[in-house]
Amino acid sequence: MDRPRPSIITALFWAYWDLCHVLRKAWRPALFAFLILSVGSVVAAVGPIRLTYDPLGRAAIRLAILVGLCFLLTPFFLAMHRFVLLGEEPIRYDFTPSSPRFQMFFGWFAVCVVLASFPAILAALAETKGPVYYVGRPPAGLDPWISRTASTVAWLVLQQLLVLFPAMAVDAPGAGWQNAISDTRNQIWYAIAVTILPFIPVALLGLAGVSLLKAWVWAAPGTLAGLVASLLWLGTTLLIASTLLAVIASRLYQVIGERLNTPLR
Repeated sequence: MDRPRPSIITALFWAYWDLCHVLRKAWRPALFAFLILSVGSVVAAVGPIRLTYDPLGRAAIRLAILVGLCFLLTPFFLAMHRFVLLGEEPIRYDFTPSSPRFQMFFGWFAVCVVLASFPAILAALAETKGPVYYVGRPPAGLDPWISRTASTVAWLVLQQLLVLFPAMAVDAPGAGWQNAISDTRNQIWYAIAVTILPFIPVALLGLAGVSLLKAWVWAAPGTLAGLVASLLWLGTTLLIASTLLAVIASRLYQVIGERLNTPLR
């Protein structure tokens, strides 16, 4: 593309400016996404545990819930990408599942969630089912090396597919997974740096929030106030992180999306 590639530090500040600008201008769809993330993340964490004791069954139920959340959040991410790239300010949560753009975006969103869940599914396959009686050390689960390898491979694939989502949102002529991987691979270290660095302050704030939240919940265990505080913290953190990832992907697509803007043959 013709846009010059900004430095990593410039991209870092750019990501935060975009995050604030998007949440300020698109607060209505952001509020709806906040509610989905707050309730959905709790359901994904607690629901499988309540429904079954089978590790693989829990992983499958959690994956199904996450795919359902992808469906509900697709309008939000489409709106965020189009706002950053095209300046279309969203005024409502535009839910149009019959749209080809929606269907393509949701389909790849679900594929990425399956890839991200693959290490957890492998771990569930390695876990024992039902009560186990043993003498000495407990039975070993999934080998840590296999788990780390699967997580690394999944993360690298997802990193290279990141620019595909803004390309689909703006109907780029070359919006295909092959072009997304090719464009990212050509500048992989730059893509990794501008994707990871902005999340370091967010992670630190999240850890600080966890400490405060634990103190709150322990002070009033099982109360409505503790539940509300947990949902507010969880929803806010997830909204900030997901919106930040969306604006980073949009700007990354702007500077490295070359084949994505070339018509597919």
